[in-house]
Amino acid sequence: MNLPMSPGMIERKKNVSQIPYISYYSIYKATSVLKPFFKIYCPIYNIYDDQFFEFYPLLAFIEYLIYETDVELEESNQKDGSLLTQVSPWDARKKIIESLLHELGVEGSAILAQADNLGKYIELEGQLIASEKITYEDLLLASELRSSDLRILHSALVQISGKPYRSEIFDLMSPLEVLLEFNDDLRSYKNDIAAGSYNTYWMFQKFYGEEAHHYLKAEIDRYKNLFEEKLKRFPQEEQEIYLVTWSRFWQRFPYLSDAELIHQVALEGI
Repeated sequence: MNLPMSPGMIERKKNVSQIPYISYYSIYKATSVLKPFFKIYCPIYNIYDDQFFEFYPLLAFIEYLIYETDVELEESNQKDGSLLTQVSPWDARKKIIESLLHELGVEGSAILAQADNLGKYIELEGQLIASEKITYEDLLLASELRSSDLRILHSALVQISGKPYRSEIFDLMSPLEVLLEFNDDLRSYKNDIAAGSYNTYWMFQKFYGEEAHHYLKAEIDRYKNLFEEKLKRFPQEEQEIYLVTWSRFWQRFPYLSDAELIHQVALEGI
């Protein structure tokens, strides 16, 4: 029997904010991003626990959709490699985000610009997984687009918190975001290889062969130096905020300073 829908039910059906999109798996996976995001980005803007949880629903929803996209792409790739020919599932989810931002009255141009970059990464990722030969330019572009989800969240946090947008902060954080992705990929290397998923170290091996860990270490050093040079442009008082996160990063992941340890962590874990 088809029951008539009340006007309220019809209205709810039209609103993105009322429609379920998320799986438990995506919530679980997204937590690994949202937890460090809180620790790294909120101190920059003097946002603390209670305030953050006012903004959490939108931030979490965005990150959940990103992981839903990952799941769909991985399933598609494992079945028949169709991710190379189909329209990216991210496009549909980007439209959901755009609709939700409109519904909530959030100005979304900066957020959606970063979402476009994530779409570029997804397309490039599929090409690099399938390709036997890649270029240094491919590696560099993929490395810098791969952390677009963090920049989406960063843009959203600034927008919904009413904090001023400062391009120099986004520019400063970019090298750290790349290093965070490098580290995650080293730790997940064996699982990614087994699943046929994109992994930065795997791509370096494709391009550099057995010396990949030395070249990855050189890239890590380059991004490390880039962050420290950019940081010098900030007033001393602001530098202290970023140096706390920067010091903790290197204390927690000291193996990134040694090529042989990089190789060991990828192959054997920590």
